[in-house]
Amino acid sequence: MSKRAKNINQETALLPLPGIGGGAGYSPLKKQEGGVGVEKKGKFRRSGHLTDQMLKYNYPKDRQPSLFDNLQSETLKDIEVAGVEVSQIVEGIKLSPSETKVIDCLCKLLHETSQTSDAKKEDYYSGNSKVEINPETKKPENLIEYGGFLEIAPKIAFTLYELTREYKGGEYVAGKDIENVKQILTELDNKRFLLSYVETTRKKDGGRIERKIEDFRKLIQIVKISQTEYSKENIELSKKEETVILLNPIFRRQIDSKFILYPNDINRRTIIAYGSHNLSDIALRLRDYLIRELSSKRYQPEINLDKLYYLLAEKWMRESRKKKVKEYTEKALETVKTLGLLLSYEIKTASTGEPKVVFTLNKEWE
Repeated sequence: MSKRAKNINQETALLPLPGIGGGAGYSPLKKQEGGVGVEKKGKFRRSGHLTDQMLKYNYPKDRQPSLFDNLQSETLKDIEVAGVEVSQIVEGIKLSPSETKVIDCLCKLLHETSQTSDAKKEDYYSGNSKVEINPETKKPENLIEYGGFLEIAPKIAFTLYELTREYKGGEYVAGKDIENVKQILTELDNKRFLLSYVETTRKKDGGRIERKIEDFRKLIQIVKISQTEYSKENIELSKKEETVILLNPIFRRQIDSKFILYPNDINRRTIIAYGSHNLSDIALRLRDYLIRELSSKRYQPEINLDKLYYLLAEKWMRESRKKKVKEYTEKALETVKTLGLLLSYEIKTASTGEPKVVFTLNKEWE
């Protein structure tokens, strides 16, 4: 190794991410019990497959075959029926920051309203709403074709107020807040995503079964229910409005073994750590990436710096807006540090000669 390369390794604690700010790589905080705004209130499970799809990205230097060369004919037909231009399709779940917050809330509601103790039962992580029989198929409405098999789609019922309160981190909910969340749900209901991944089941003899999942569908399907009770004199006695949502099966697939634990108040804590309700996509993606690494007991994950930028902001990187990516990454690093999730990071030289980031995570983070 050259003298210059050695110096890079030795001095990383004093250097910023290349092109970011003027400060050093983050050094450890004073000991925090889990980070800012922490109240020990339990945790909820988010599907590991769901998180993987949300963090999916394509790195230009990785030589990969065209996405559509390997798609199944059924998937291509679903895309055609949906009337979506093939050029507009991207693999994985690309969400806005607001949509990510709503998905977190729905994962929490699914956890809280479901039977979560017996994975062998059909109602495991299947929600709290009564399942009706589809008059056309004569099958339960929450039984849908997914990856070539009939799978359970969780069905949850809640009021928009409940969801909005979670979305705002427990803060005061105004009418405009409820309308905002309603709009986010509606927009999500109009989007389809291309999911492609492998589900692996370990066998007792040491072998494994791999099942390829490929699907093009919505993440959520909304059914609104309004129930009004009248007296025999036709006088309105009460009115109950709730929202019922059918979730994509990925919300529960293998959630007994492949899941990521999130604090119940993760939205609230992220809002406080970021300093605003208007969270950036980069901050949320960095948070989720580090929580996934922590969940896998990788306490010192490392990643090529350029790859990190693509993971956090692929669209901006492809638009040559790297300066903006660096600026938002600096803010994201401050956020996960304030959360208590990140203790420190260093910039080192990879074997390729390119800079890589080595994170040190807080093992005790809750």
